[in-house]
Amino acid sequence: MISWILILIITFTRFTTCQNGYGFKSPPMGWNPYNAFSFTFDETIIRKQADIIATEGYLDVGYRYINLDDSWQAPNRTANGTLTYNTDKFPSGIKALAEYIHGKGLLFGIYSDAGTESCGGFPGSLDHEEKDAKTFVEWGVDYLKYDNCYNKKRPEQERYQKMGKALKNATKGTNKTIFYNICEWDKLILGYGDLMSEIDSQVRLTQYGRPGGWNDPDMLAVGFDVIPPIEQITHYAFWAALKAPLILGCDQDPLGLSICQVYYKTYNETSFDIWTGPLIDGYVAILFNRGIDPINIKLDFQKHCYLTDEIKV
Repeated sequence: MISWILILIITFTRFTTCQNGYGFKSPPMGWNPYNAFSFTFDETIIRKQADIIATEGYLDVGYRYINLDDSWQAPNRTANGTLTYNTDKFPSGIKALAEYIHGKGLLFGIYSDAGTESCGGFPGSLDHEEKDAKTFVEWGVDYLKYDNCYNKKRPEQERYQKMGKALKNATKGTNKTIFYNICEWDKLILGYGDLMSEIDSQVRLTQYGRPGGWNDPDMLAVGFDVIPPIEQITHYAFWAALKAPLILGCDQDPLGLSICQVYYKTYNETSFDIWTGPLIDGYVAILFNRGIDPINIKLDFQKHCYLTDEIKV
């Protein structure tokens, strides 16, 4: 027998509406090829996925980003030091691909690394931040996933801030905005222990997740046969309620406030959590059985409701 999760949504009408932006006022939703294709994706696959997202209802419910991951790059920079693309994989070029995606009403994302090389061994952006940021703007990039391999053990804050400033400089005076996704690695969730670790890691971070700066426990790993369905349900539910970026994902609440752990209990061989948080029109509660046997968990809104000062009325 496996653990079960119960999600309760209780409707209230006391929270202020906020406009649903593209990854800034609510977490970004979209698609990234890495989990399904690793380093084997190419222009044909990306265009096909853009067609699906645009025409089969995904765009209507909030999926907007079509992102590249590691391996889109050429093995080396150009003679003048410019980052460029693998012409075998992307014969039309990255700018043409971005235009195709924009033509579908979608947004385009790209990958780079805050090190000398990407995790796959392609050119990284360390000490090339200004040049690469300008290249991304010229190509029409709307989203940057920024990884952490081959970083020369230089301080993370220094390296990530440097690219952040470069993106700000490159977009200054334009109407372009680039969603900046800092990536510090994680494991593909292949086992329940890994999922537990991911959930536990969020306990100390939930206070920081809000519009303008989302906590990101990594891409969704749903839709794979190696992951039991109940783990996928648990994974999906937590990511959505934590207001994490959903790549892939589901529709998000525009209030954009994360759930928080409000109760934790362990006795004998039984343990469970209660996580709660506000929605734009209600409240979400996750009752999480950490054990293998079914148990009863009582939700008491007098004790377990979590409201921040920002949204109390």
